Amino acid sequence: MNKVAITTFGCKLNQAESAQLVELLINQGYEIVEFEEKADCYIFNSCTVTANADSRCRQAIRKAKRLSPEALIIITGCYAEVSPDELEKISGVDYILGSDYKFKIIEYLTDFQKKQKPIIHTCGYTGHNMFQSIGAGIFLENTRAFLKIQDGCNAFCSYCIVPYARGEIRSGKPDEILLQAKKLIQRGFHEIVLTGVHIGLFGREQSSNTNLAGLLKMISELEGDFRIRLSSLEPNEVTDEILELMASTSKICPHLHIPLQSGDDEILRLMNRKYNLLEFATVIQKIIKYLPAVGLGTDVIVGFPGETEEHFNNIRQFIASLPLNYLHVFAYSVRKGTKAAKFPNRVSKEIQRDRSRILRKIGQVKKMQFYRQNESKIYPVLFEQEESPALISGLTPNYIRVRVKAHPEVINEIHSVRLIKADQNFVLGEIMPT
Repeated sequence: MNKVAITTFGCKLNQAESAQLVELLINQGYEIVEFEEKADCYIFNSCTVTANADSRCRQAIRKAKRLSPEALIIITGCYAEVSPDELEKISGVDYILGSDYKFKIIEYLTDFQKKQKPIIHTCGYTGHNMFQSIGAGIFLENTRAFLKIQDGCNAFCSYCIVPYARGEIRSGKPDEILLQAKKLIQRGFHEIVLTGVHIGLFGREQSSNTNLAGLLKMISELEGDFRIRLSSLEPNEVTDEILELMASTSKICPHLHIPLQSGDDEILRLMNRKYNLLEFATVIQKIIKYLPAVGLGTDVIVGFPGETEEHFNNIRQFIASLPLNYLHVFAYSVRKGTKAAKFPNRVSKEIQRDRSRILRKIGQVKKMQFYRQNESKIYPVLFEQEESPALISGLTPNYIRVRVKAHPEVINEIHSVRLIKADQNFVLGEIMPT
């Protein structure tokens, strides 16, 4: 039996697709092994959102070559789609398969012979014309499952390579998604994370008239002990219909990640974002009105071309004013082929690092405030992993990381936990007696 190792970079959508690849390969008789083991084939499901993501992929390829020099090397995903010319320069790479060739990998495993030069298949932006999903997926170590419901993006933010890597928006069929959700519940998953590029646009291009709120309602009505979490929603995708549904059922986690990207209107316009600061703040206030205990997070890009000290002061003040609970801070990374790659007035790496540190400190303060606000409250916690021989950690519905003293047997179980004391990155709690 040939051994295959799969390494995943980037977003939850990539993780969902890697799980589908695992299921496909197992069904075809392959043995899935850890990346650190010697394998006959290494598959890299790549991300290219930042230069750092590209670098991490290249480093992993070099590591795999050291582990098993004769193994087949297959690179798929977003990096493979938009930069095959970079990847083919790496010696030992056999296949470079763009996003829409990801699920055709079996066709390239007819033999495990190294190739003299890489075989490349990509399709470009207009070539992504089908929603591809091949099953519920097998998540070998996760206690949460990621369910792909949508793909692609039409927004073309000036900094973002994703539309070129993923193509136009397209959605899965509601009945097929429901079937996959049922399988995940039957396999014992207590949390299903709905993922895609723009999940708020689910069904927009279809004739089924099922939007994200409709899909959420259908999944929430399935039988089983599980909950649903949304991966990320753009500010202009947060509707009253979605919020009303979230407020009406405990099946949907009161947790929303709403990307901001910049706290300055001029920079937002340069980024080609489709909202201004007032509109963003209004959305955040509306969310809190519907979901008072909501966990709220955002993404921020620091050091975008043209970002002056004045712009950054605006960004810092705006973010500080928002009732957010955590921040994901990224330094702007040039992506070849995007509009922003040609923008003047680049911000130095040193300034980017300084500004990133400032925003991360703001994020830590906000997280600590949120955690302290929830001390003494009782939440259902899905336990995910062993932190040490004496500590197990998990997540509340509103995205608080909780640690308790417990045995590993509670992993992948939901227990009521009283939150006792907040720390920087978690809250210490105790499991309530049943």
